[in-house]
Amino acid sequence: MSFGWLKNTYNQIYLGFFISIALVFFYTRPLNSDYHKFIAGDGLGYYSYLPAKFIYHDSNYEFKWFNKVHDANYVYCAFAVPDENFLVHYENRKINKYYQGLSFLWMPFFMLSHVCAKVFHYPTDGFSLPYQLGIGFASMCYLFLGLFYLRKLLRALFQNELAAILTPIAIFYGTFLYYYAININSQSHIYSFTFITIFIYYAYCFFNQNSKRASNLLLTAFCLVMVVCIRPLNGLILLSIPAFIPKEFFKEIKQGWDLKKTHLLALLCLALPLIWQLHILYTQTGSFIPYTYSNEKFYFNNPRLTDVLLSYHAGLFVYVPLSSLALVGVACLNSIKQKILLSALFFLVIYIYSSWWYWPITSRTIIDFYPLLAILLAALITKSVSSKFLKTVVIILLFLLVGYHQLKSRQLHTGVLDENYTYKELFWRNFFRLHKTNMYVIPPSSIIKQEMYFEDFENTIYSGSTTEEKYHSAKHASLLDPENAFSKTFRYPFPKLFLEPGIKKIRFSFWSYFVGDISSTHIYMKFFDKQNRMQFETAFYINEDFMMKNSWDYKEFGYELNGEQFKNWEDIDHVSTFIWNNENKGQLYIDDVRTEFILGDNSYEIVK
Repeated sequence: MSFGWLKNTYNQIYLGFFISIALVFFYTRPLNSDYHKFIAGDGLGYYSYLPAKFIYHDSNYEFKWFNKVHDANYVYCAFAVPDENFLVHYENRKINKYYQGLSFLWMPFFMLSHVCAKVFHYPTDGFSLPYQLGIGFASMCYLFLGLFYLRKLLRALFQNELAAILTPIAIFYGTFLYYYAININSQSHIYSFTFITIFIYYAYCFFNQNSKRASNLLLTAFCLVMVVCIRPLNGLILLSIPAFIPKEFFKEIKQGWDLKKTHLLALLCLALPLIWQLHILYTQTGSFIPYTYSNEKFYFNNPRLTDVLLSYHAGLFVYVPLSSLALVGVACLNSIKQKILLSALFFLVIYIYSSWWYWPITSRTIIDFYPLLAILLAALITKSVSSKFLKTVVIILLFLLVGYHQLKSRQLHTGVLDENYTYKELFWRNFFRLHKTNMYVIPPSSIIKQEMYFEDFENTIYSGSTTEEKYHSAKHASLLDPENAFSKTFRYPFPKLFLEPGIKKIRFSFWSYFVGDISSTHIYMKFFDKQNRMQFETAFYINEDFMMKNSWDYKEFGYELNGEQFKNWEDIDHVSTFIWNNENKGQLYIDDVRTEFILGDNSYEIVK
């Protein structure tokens, strides 16, 4: 075997890029975690066709075996009944709403995992450790395949090695491709990204190269079949084809090319996955073209384009600013046809998914079409090479935008920010935060009325322990230590606004400064009637994972009153809250304590 290709510097860089992905995967991704399985979420639906067919002989795909097997392998489920992850009501039966494309791609890995389960004496139930690792390994293999072809595609399009190297690296580390490749291994997006990339590559080769035209057509058709079987909407990528057809193609095609009977036969064979998918759909629903997503719909008359592109909770340009830089590349494409078609297709996809009932999904479904962004970004990089200054600026921007996305991605997936509920104040307050935080998020747009009480410990009325040693604002804070473990009770009248219709929430917040060996703090909120009898109480806890020692940190807790706590709202007289250094260890300084009584609505909620 020759390793001469390693003498090329660009090849060395790309190999190092692949090694970095593998290292990140094995360093950050738990391989055998009860709470972070490789087959999870939507992946349960995509994957379950395989054990149904090859283990449980469930020819009608009723999945009656699933709940028992799931409970034997999983300690957590987001649904009351596990099969609700993917089964929906369709007319008078239950069906798997997900398509079968991924099960085709996973089949070799599933078979190998099944053999390993038998050899190493694991349960051969389709979901034990060998099967989980098999899907994790599959996701990495298909990711590497996609990135390998992305470089080939960009080299073919732009004949520029720097663009063909920098673009895939930036697209991987600077977008949600990173998170979904490393952590969400059984959803469809990485696989769609890979096969759309390969589809565009072989389509380009078919239209622009005289050699191997028949094989290029077959590979293009195969990738298109797989793309549609994974997610039918991915078939929109066909609209990009005219962008890669040169004028001379139609003259050349008249002269004929080497399409043989064997090629036609192979082309027909490529339809087998599609035929099999139609067979499964008909078996489950009695229709070849059913709408399997049941009550989930598109609302094309009400697209959430502003939210999808610019919002603080899900904005593409806010969390993946590399995409906005890539769009500058539209101006750098040589062909007017490419400028119009590629940019129009990208925004068409955004429009369609922004019309989906759960429109935040756009941030991950757009991963499927990242090859379009990669083409635009590579066009910009290629153009910048002509100027040393411009090239330096673009490369610096790439590094900054990749680093920014890594920061925001980590915040989204560690709870610092939320893709549904983050708002402006929350976004900027936690802009650089990496440490876990306590939050009770209430978007300002949902607030109808509110009453607020504030304690900064600067007045002489406060009866608790105060100090001038440390403070967040002004000159005083309250100190909770072994001698004074309890804060003063913050007592406020039950607000009249809670007698009005609406969603009633209480938010309690303060700034904290933990010192020493303190590892636990409790907060209690109690509700009293007019006879000063406690009617209800709730507690909140801060453990060591959420403590920033020797630094001021903002803490926020809250509770929603739903009417089940009290017989009559009018019976409640006041609410009392206090903070307790319950271990009597170290020191806890608190300052700027705020209690908010909020009457709101559910206008911000995706699922009402």
